[in-house]
Amino acid sequence: MGLAASQIRLLTLTARKADCEYGLSINAMEKMALTREQSELSREYQSKLQAKQISYYANGQYNKINYSYLMGYDSYYKAVTDGTRPIKEDNSMILTDYKGQVVLSDTYANAITSVLGSSAMNGTGQGGTFSEDKIPEILAKVIPSYTADEFRTVIDGGNVDASYTSNPQNTMTGESTGETVEVDISSETTARIQQIVDFYYPIFQAAAANGWTKEYNQEMAMNDDYISDAIVSGTFQLEIVDETGNYDPATSLTYFLTNGAVQERTDSSVREEITAWYEGEKARSSEKEDWLDMENQELSTELEAINTEIQSVESLVEDATSVLDWGSA
Repeated sequence: MGLAASQIRLLTLTARKADCEYGLSINAMEKMALTREQSELSREYQSKLQAKQISYYANGQYNKINYSYLMGYDSYYKAVTDGTRPIKEDNSMILTDYKGQVVLSDTYANAITSVLGSSAMNGTGQGGTFSEDKIPEILAKVIPSYTADEFRTVIDGGNVDASYTSNPQNTMTGESTGETVEVDISSETTARIQQIVDFYYPIFQAAAANGWTKEYNQEMAMNDDYISDAIVSGTFQLEIVDETGNYDPATSLTYFLTNGAVQERTDSSVREEITAWYEGEKARSSEKEDWLDMENQELSTELEAINTEIQSVESLVEDATSVLDWGSA
C-alpha cells in the first residue's frame, strides 16, 4: 500500500472510529434514560396497585360510585319512588366540587336556567346562588309529571288534591256499568311527591345556598372512574346538607368511610388490568434494552477491529516515512 493510500485509509478508519464511539455514547445515554424509565414504570405500577376506588354496597354487592347513585337519575324519578335503582341511605349526602359548588347534571342545570334564565350560568358552566322559592319550579322542570304548585304544597307540609274518574265494569260480563266513580288518590300522590322531595330537595337547596356547576360533565361522561378518582384526590367532595342548605366544607372522606356511607376498595379486576399493562410495558422496555446491548456489542467489535487496523496502517506509514531523506536543514 502506498503512502498516499495509507493516509487515506487512516483518515477513513479514524472517521469510522469516531462514528462508532459516538454511537456507543448515544446508546449509553439511551440506556441511562431507559433505566430511569424502568424505575418510573415500577413506581407507577406500585402507585396504581395501591390506588383505591370509592364504592357503595347495594343489592348484595359492591358497586363503583356513580353520579346517579349520589344525585338521582334526572327525570327518571321512578328509580327513587319505586326503588328500581340503588338509592343512597342518606338523602342529605350530595356531591360537590372542591370549591363547594354542587355538581349538577346537564338536565338539572338546564332546569335551573329554564326557570332563572340563561344568565344564571356563566360561560364555564358555573351558576351562582338563587332563592329556594324557585326550587318547586325547578323540580317541575326536572320531573314534569307534577306541577310546581304540587311540589310547593308538599314542601310546605301540605297534601295535594288528586283524583281520577273511573268507569266500573261488571265483573261477570266485563261491560261498563254506565256509572262513573271519582277515585281519591291524594294520599298516594302526596306520598310519591314526598319521596321525590326527600331525595331531590337537598340537592337544589344546597345549589341555591352555595352555587352549582356543570363543568365536569364531559369528563364524567367519558371516564367511569372520574367520580371515584376525583373523590379520592379531593377534586370532588361528599357533603351532608343541613336544614339551611349548607354543609361543613371540612367534612372529609374519612367521615363517610367511617359511617359506612361509602366504601374504599381495590378492585381485583383492575389489579389484573394494571398488572397486564405493567408486564407489557416491561417487556417493551426489555426488548429495547436487548436491542441496545446487541448494537453496543456490534459497535464494540467493530471498534476493536478498527483500532487494530489503525495500528497496522500507522505502522505502514511510519515504515514508509522512515526511509525518506528529507535533506539537511
